Amino acid sequence: MGLHALGDSAWLFKASGSSSEKKLELILRLRRLLELNPIPGIVDIVSSFDTIAVHFNPADGQNVLDHLTSLHLDEAGDQQPSGSHTITIPVVYGGDHGPDLQTLANAKNLTVPEVIELHRNTEYTVAAIGFSPGFPYLQGLPPQLHQARHSSPRKVPPGSVAIAGEQAGIYPFASQGGWHVIGRTDLTLFDPHREHPALLQPGDKVRFVETKKLRKTKLHFPYPEASSDGIQVIEPGALSSIQDHGRWGHQHLGVSPGGAADPVLASIANRLVGNPDDAAVIECTMTGPLLQFGTDARVAWVGWANENSGRPHEIKSGGSVDLRSRMSHLRGYVAVAGGIAVPEVLGSRATDLRAVFGGHHGRILETGDILPIAKTSTTPVSDKWHVSWPRSDGNLMEIRYLRGVQADWFTEEAHCLFSENFYKISSSFDRTGTRLNGAKLKLREPREMVSQPVVAGSIQVPPEGQPIVLMSERQTIGGYPQIGHVISADIPKLARAWPGTQVRFREVDLDVARHAWNELQRDLAMLNTGLTMSI
Repeated sequence: MGLHALGDSAWLFKASGSSSEKKLELILRLRRLLELNPIPGIVDIVSSFDTIAVHFNPADGQNVLDHLTSLHLDEAGDQQPSGSHTITIPVVYGGDHGPDLQTLANAKNLTVPEVIELHRNTEYTVAAIGFSPGFPYLQGLPPQLHQARHSSPRKVPPGSVAIAGEQAGIYPFASQGGWHVIGRTDLTLFDPHREHPALLQPGDKVRFVETKKLRKTKLHFPYPEASSDGIQVIEPGALSSIQDHGRWGHQHLGVSPGGAADPVLASIANRLVGNPDDAAVIECTMTGPLLQFGTDARVAWVGWANENSGRPHEIKSGGSVDLRSRMSHLRGYVAVAGGIAVPEVLGSRATDLRAVFGGHHGRILETGDILPIAKTSTTPVSDKWHVSWPRSDGNLMEIRYLRGVQADWFTEEAHCLFSENFYKISSSFDRTGTRLNGAKLKLREPREMVSQPVVAGSIQVPPEGQPIVLMSERQTIGGYPQIGHVISADIPKLARAWPGTQVRFREVDLDVARHAWNELQRDLAMLNTGLTMSI
């Protein structure tokens, strides 16, 4: 077993063993040891087939490491794994519910009934939960059904039962997926409003049983009635959603932390109206909204290229704020005193756009939406304040990174290309990742990677060789090798950068990463002191 830095916000353990079953057993035992010995600095524990990640705030990295080394991890084999359950999954095979079943049978020289029999006459073990909330990676697929995934993903409906490589899985939500869909279930694998949101946990056993008919099920997430004294969205902008500082502590369920892509700008907007940093705000991308207020409100916005950005403003009932002008950053934030009062889901008001929950109806804002405002008891910040920090980095920026977990997989030429050339930010970006165009990065030799935990800033390299930096709404585990990890202090810079920006990467060590994080927190603290003194 080895210990590795997964960026500057997690420690990763990799199990050794003679078989995949033995490695998973060891990981489940280690997970149990960590669950029995928690400390406040650990924010989540995410396990996969042969790895387990302990997540923390970058400021707590050394304390967490000291705690982990005191646990005598070599004794994890003496721990009993958490109690597992056996869950039976009803499946309708084939037809519209299993569009790949016949093609798979043909490829394997089997009949459709033989494929079904092989698939359901097996007990699977949940090796990991990830990709999307509640998605189970199942170990135990019969070798006769092993099949490489599709060359490109396509949209699959919720409940799709699928296989890829040596694994089976079930899509809890409508998703883009490259697995072979052979059937569908009507069970709800993930419901954020249940006491136990995820139906399955690592270590659970799964059996599939054939059924002929699916029940009609639809998740209903309760939302309060709209009130006319809130904020009405007249025009929403290109991509606006409700975000806060994220949904932490649920990555082990496959739930992305999400939250503001740029928590620094979101914090500044909140502080300008007297809110705590993690109050819910409107995150805007590329263009902002036109908003009308049904009540008196104190409002601030940051990220726009005008003199009103970075200042608190008093808006009277019936007044409006027009933010459709040019933005200085790719993303900007609108805060209102008291915060946007959408319901909390799993401890956060952030919108999970991929899983479609949280925020305002789990989606981006639309014309006609009315957003509730929470009451505030805070003292307002002086309207004489004008915060123009952080300024735009322009069309060229340097991003610091730590050596990746799979760095040794890449050629020396790939490392030179990555650190000596500029990459251009692609226009095909989203909240899950910043895609880069530039020199292609190659592995020393073709290798299959077992999915493992990832963090914000993980630099994944898919087979085509173009790197992707994972951002706030990332998946919790990933299957592409990671050449590096952007340091936490530089992730907000990347979130602000427009498509076309040229980025140069510079490798640093963990001490530099921690120092940069401490400097960023110091700058935010100095800003807060200034705002407080102005009251």
